[in-house]
Amino acid sequence: MTPETSIDTPAAAGAIIRSRRQERGLSQQSLAEAAGVSRKFIVDLEAGHERAELGKTMAVLHTLGLSLTATHAIPGGSDYDPAQRDYAETFTQLINSRDFEFAIKMLADYATASLKAGRPLLQRSPRLKEPHWSAALAGITNYTAHRLGQPPPSWTKRIKTLNEAWIPAESYRSIREPMKQLIMSETPAELAALNVFIRERSLATA
Repeated sequence: MTPETSIDTPAAAGAIIRSRRQERGLSQQSLAEAAGVSRKFIVDLEAGHERAELGKTMAVLHTLGLSLTATHAIPGGSDYDPAQRDYAETFTQLINSRDFEFAIKMLADYATASLKAGRPLLQRSPRLKEPHWSAALAGITNYTAHRLGQPPPSWTKRIKTLNEAWIPAESYRSIREPMKQLIMSETPAELAALNVFIRERSLATA
């Protein structure tokens, strides 16, 4: 029977990950490549840095054959399974409450969940009052449909191209010109066609 170890600090997680990596004879670089993260992320994770992204951390744990355990049952439904989430309602609430930072994170969540589900999860228009966010969701829907080799849902054709270039992250923070140019150069064509600019690496995590 495999003994269970409580992981209650970033340092403890880092120590276990480093130990398992070494047991398997993996370098930090080879682990990073297998898990789809950067070597710097592995270095920071093993050092117990507290700002490590959970999704990337889970990918590393999975690669090493490790998992997290909890004393509380995992909830069912949309709280646990993004494929069951009502994204139209989610974005309506976030935009109405002006929680733009989390809304941007949910754009990536929507793209990832759609790719994993094998279809764009917004099959009907979300009917948002904000045209910028409607354009962003339409662009991401078209992007995921293209990656999956499917025709996009018909509602996306009704969404108008924005009059000016829009970077969603500017909704809550300022972005310097060099970064703006980088974002625009790395935006998928489906979003750029609607004048919405988000780096593909921020969306395609599936």
